[in-house]
Amino acid sequence: MAEENQNIICAPAESAIKIHKWKVREGYPVTSGNIILFYELPNGPEKDVKRLKATKAGVVKKRLAKEGEIVDKGKPLLALEQCSHTTVINDMCADCGADLRQDDLAGGSEASVPMIHSVPELKVTETLAKKLGQADTERLLRDKKLVLLVDLDQTLIHTTNDNVPNNLKDVYHFQLYGSNSPWYHTRLRPGALEFLAKMHPYYELHICTFGARNYAHMIAQFLDRDGKLFSHRILSRDECFNATSKTDNLRALFPCGDSMVCIIDDREDVWNMAANLIQVKPYHFFQHTGDINAPPGMSKHELDGKGVDFKDLIGQISKDKKDKGKNNSRPPTPKIETDEVKSEEGTSEDGKPVSSTAEETKDEPTSAEPSEQTEETKTEENKQSEEKSSEKDSLAGDSNNKEKNDKDEEENLIEIEDPDDYLLYLEHILLKIHQTFYEEYEKTKQISDLKRLIPQVKSQVLVGFNLVFSGLVPNSMKLEESKAYQVARSLGATVTQDFTPDTTHLVAVTFGTSKVHNARKNPKIKMVTPEWLWACAERWEHVEERLYPLKQSKPSKMRQPPPHCHSPG
Repeated sequence: MAEENQNIICAPAESAIKIHKWKVREGYPVTSGNIILFYELPNGPEKDVKRLKATKAGVVKKRLAKEGEIVDKGKPLLALEQCSHTTVINDMCADCGADLRQDDLAGGSEASVPMIHSVPELKVTETLAKKLGQADTERLLRDKKLVLLVDLDQTLIHTTNDNVPNNLKDVYHFQLYGSNSPWYHTRLRPGALEFLAKMHPYYELHICTFGARNYAHMIAQFLDRDGKLFSHRILSRDECFNATSKTDNLRALFPCGDSMVCIIDDREDVWNMAANLIQVKPYHFFQHTGDINAPPGMSKHELDGKGVDFKDLIGQISKDKKDKGKNNSRPPTPKIETDEVKSEEGTSEDGKPVSSTAEETKDEPTSAEPSEQTEETKTEENKQSEEKSSEKDSLAGDSNNKEKNDKDEEENLIEIEDPDDYLLYLEHILLKIHQTFYEEYEKTKQISDLKRLIPQVKSQVLVGFNLVFSGLVPNSMKLEESKAYQVARSLGATVTQDFTPDTTHLVAVTFGTSKVHNARKNPKIKMVTPEWLWACAERWEHVEERLYPLKQSKPSKMRQPPPHCHSPG
C-alpha cells in the first residue's frame, strides 16, 4: 500500500537499511534526486555508508523512522505533502525544483505576481506577495522613506538619435546593439545627479520607463554609476504589461497597495491621470526630437520647435574650422610621437621602438678598419643608450600628449547655455510631500494614501487667494469648465466671475478691459498675467507677482496653461 501512496518515499526494495543520518527535516522542500538520508546495510561491512535519493518532489511532512533504526525493504521512510510552488521562474518551482510543464504529479501553481522589476519571469503567489509587500512597507516606515517612481525621457534626460556634434559638454554618446547600430545622444537635465542624491535619503528610487531594457540600464549607469540609488529597481518597456500604460505594473510591484508611492513623469496619460502623479515640466534640449520612447500613436508635439537646433550649430562649427585654418598664423605645433608614427619608424628585434637618430647612426659607415671591433662596440653601446633615451622620451611624450589631449578636449567642448532649473522646484515639492506624510504618520500611526495627500499638499499653495479672470475664459464657456479655473482650484485659490470685497488678484491677458480698469482703482488687487498662475502651478509655490506684471505694451500670449500644469484627474 505504501508504494501506491504518491506522497511516501520508501526504503529500497532490494534490502533493509539502517538509517545513519537524515539530511532533511519537516517543512524542507525536496525535489527528485535530492539526498534525503545516509544509510548502512544491517549485515554489510562497517562504515560502508550509502546515500538514498528522493524519487519524487514535495515538502517533508514527517520522517517515519529515526536515526539508527532499521527499516525493512520497501517500508515507508518519509511522508511528503505537495509543494504549493509559491515561487516560480519560467515554470520551474524555486522551492522544490519541479518542472510544472512536464511533471503532472507536481500540480499547478498559483504564482502569478512578478515582484522583481527586471525579472518578470519570477513570480510568487498573491499570499507570498502580500507578505513580502508588508515587509517592504515596514522597512520603508522604519527608514522613514516613501517610494518614488522616476520616468526618464523628458523628465530627467533628453535623448536624440539625430546627428549632433560629438564634443557637446554633458552629453553622453552611446550605441545599444553593437558597432553597427545607431548612435544615441543623451543630455542629463541640469541638476539631475544632485536631485537624485538629495532624494535618496527620503525616497526609495525606482526607474519606470517605456525605453527598452538596454536603454534603461544604460541611462541608469549615467544617473547612478555605482548602482546605489536604483539598484535592480529598473522597469523598462520589456517588463511592462501594457504597451501604453504604466499603471498595470503597480499592483505587481506593490501588492499591498501603492499608498506610499509617488510618481514623477512628464506625461499623465500613461498613468491614467493618477492622483499620486506629479506631472513635471518636460525637459527639451534637442530641438528636432521629442520623446523617442513614446508609446505608439502617443507622441507629443507641444514642444516642437523648442530646444537647440544642432543642424545650424554643426554648420557654424564647420565654418569656424575653415576660418580658423585660413587665419591661423601660429607656428606649427611640435610633432608628438604617436603609435602610428613609431610603427612607421620601425621597431627593434625585441619589439622596442627605434628612434630616427639610432637608424642614422646604424647606417653611417665605420671610419677605419683597424679599429673596426672597437667602433662596433661603441656603436652598439651608443645604440643601446639611444634606445633607452628614446624610450624615456616616448613615455614622456605619451604622458604629455595625453595631458595635452585631455586639456584640448576640455577646451574644445561646446557648452550650451541651459536655463532649465525645474528640478530645484521639484525637489522642494517632494520634500514637502515626505514631510507631510510622516508628520501625519507620527500623529496617527496610520499610513496616509499619497493619492489623497499629494493633491492636498498642492491645494495649500494659494489658499486665501481670491482670483478674477479677464480674457482667459471664452464667453461661450462656463467658468468652472475652463482649464484656468481648474488649475487655480487645484492650488487652493477661490475663483469668482466678478470682483468681490475679498478679491486679491486679477489674472488678465491684456490691458484694455473693463475688469482691468476697475482693478486699477483698487490698490489691494494685484494685476498679473496668466503666466503667474502657470508658474505657481508648475512650482507648487506662491510666486512673486512682480515677476509677472500686467503691462499695456506687452499682452500675454499664454491663455491656456502648459500641459504639465493641469490639475490631477
